[in-house]
Amino acid sequence: MTTAKTANTLGALALTLSDRIQAQAEDVAGLGGMGPAILVGVHVDPGILIERLAAELGRGQSSMVRAVQQLERSGLVEKRRGKDRRTFGLHLTRSGRARVLSILDRRAKALDAALGALSPKEQTILSGFVERMLEGLVRVEDDRFPMCRLCDEEACGPYSECPVERGATRCREKASG
Repeated sequence: MTTAKTANTLGALALTLSDRIQAQAEDVAGLGGMGPAILVGVHVDPGILIERLAAELGRGQSSMVRAVQQLERSGLVEKRRGKDRRTFGLHLTRSGRARVLSILDRRAKALDAALGALSPKEQTILSGFVERMLEGLVRVEDDRFPMCRLCDEEACGPYSECPVERGATRCREKASG
């Protein structure tokens, strides 16, 4: 296999998985665009501020405000007063938590379907390559947020075992040293 073919087929695989995961997430959430990623982001960091979520997902604050308002109207997210009373943190409602669990379940099924073409031994080998590639793709510490925007945070285990977090740590240490 040539390098060009490897790159081309990897690109096709990445797009196919991304499209399928996004379509499943949008179907479950009943919302398009960033709705599913917002729900998962609030699930991972309850009380997160809209400004921080917008920065983490690489979106403008005004578009994030509109998306959050849509999630509020749908009964999936609620705002609660922050510690300083001027800010509002985002929290999932019971319905929002149920949607996140469904999003993560559908994501896992889409990925399991792709991995099902490989033997357990091949999956183990692939895992090592994927981890090295992900870790290497982290260019700045905050890359981890958009890279993991629909991740099941518990699947990688502790932060030290997540390749994206290892990449972010490497970037942080390089920037400070």
